[in-house]
Amino acid sequence: MPQDTYYKDHWVEIEPERLDRYEAQFVWGPRGNRLLEPAAIVAGQVVADYGCGPGYLSLELAHRVGATGRVHAFDINADFVSRTRGRVAAAGLADHVTVHHLHGDMLPLADDSLDRLVIKNVMVYVDDPIASFREFRRVVKPGGKVHAIDSDFYMAAFDPIDVDDWRAVLDAGIHAFRTPAIGRKMYGLALQAGFTDVAVEVIAAPDTTGRMLNFIKNMAGYAREGGAYDEETVSRVVDVAAKAVADGTFFALNPQFLVTATV
Repeated sequence: MPQDTYYKDHWVEIEPERLDRYEAQFVWGPRGNRLLEPAAIVAGQVVADYGCGPGYLSLELAHRVGATGRVHAFDINADFVSRTRGRVAAAGLADHVTVHHLHGDMLPLADDSLDRLVIKNVMVYVDDPIASFREFRRVVKPGGKVHAIDSDFYMAAFDPIDVDDWRAVLDAGIHAFRTPAIGRKMYGLALQAGFTDVAVEVIAAPDTTGRMLNFIKNMAGYAREGGAYDEETVSRVVDVAAKAVADGTFFALNPQFLVTATV
């Protein structure tokens, strides 16, 4: 069985095959623009990308804040930090983006130093979500916004994967998430952390092209890592999904909860 902190540790050390899947998963495209709308990011702002991954979102934020703004990108994974720095340099944005390798939960920023803080699909992994929201509140200026985007994995739907098969894989791999139902919880967590102005939006964009196949493969890996799984079921879920992508019958829905808390 994996250690109790697997939900965090598997982001510190990422095997090459999974890194390659994240490269494909995290590419920023036009569909992602809807996720950022409530954050109201404009030129000249100082913005943070908490859990920047391979850097695609950081680049998008840098383009939005422009030459008069600045982006701080944070991640706990050394490969992600390296890849983000490489992408920033290749885009000619090194003077406007600072990439930080995090080794703890505290942000190396002064109080009231950010206009916006974006947290995309990271809250599901943090040790203490309320403490994290409080830390976000510390570094964001009065009138600034903390914008958290995340899933609720119990609400994800896939077809033609059998419902019971998917739930078996999810249950076997659930140790990979600290708070797997974080999507539905973030509104209340933000209030508990001291925010009084909290807006919520849910976006559910269907995937019929197979973008979520990498997520399904990751879940299969988490299930196997956990030890308490049925290989026949896990293999069937991956095979059914891959075949559906190949023949054009794949359908997935993973609602994204957008919680925007104004300081």
